Amino acid sequence: MKANIALIGFMGSGKTTIGRILARSLDMKFIDIDRCISMNEKKTIPEIFEEHGEKYFRDLERSIIEEESKDNNIVISTGGGAIIDNVNIKNLKSTSFVVYLDCDVNTIYERVKRSKTRPLLTNSEDMLQTIQDLYDKRQTLYKISSDFSIKIDSNTNIYDSVEKIKNAYILS
Repeated sequence: MKANIALIGFMGSGKTTIGRILARSLDMKFIDIDRCISMNEKKTIPEIFEEHGEKYFRDLERSIIEEESKDNNIVISTGGGAIIDNVNIKNLKSTSFVVYLDCDVNTIYERVKRSKTRPLLTNSEDMLQTIQDLYDKRQTLYKISSDFSIKIDSNTNIYDSVEKIKNAYILS
């Protein structure tokens, strides 16, 4: 069994919510990579994107994932785009049981449509189409990067999902 659990998936798939509950139920530390970036930079994610661009953000993300992956007994909630960097996946897979929260596009849209904290969606004229396009580009990466996958939709019970992840982790 690997020392950590890393949650990957599209924005709005529930990584932070499920991660917190999962960490508590396994008596593990919880780390939200986006929150770490915001705290370190003393700025919101949209501010970082606006002031420095996506590449700068991805560099920060890589650095924090690399550092946090060295720790043990943690649940890591990654940002939705963390999987586009092979170094992130390599670092996560070296110490973590990687779980893909496979959330459907319509549920994602309903969860993020009013959010002002999603820089890749902020200036989108057709948010649903932007989500679909990004989702299509990333779907294969999520699947090949994960050790376990769980379907998430608007009817998913969070606690059932946590139990399924716990059981898969324990049996890994």
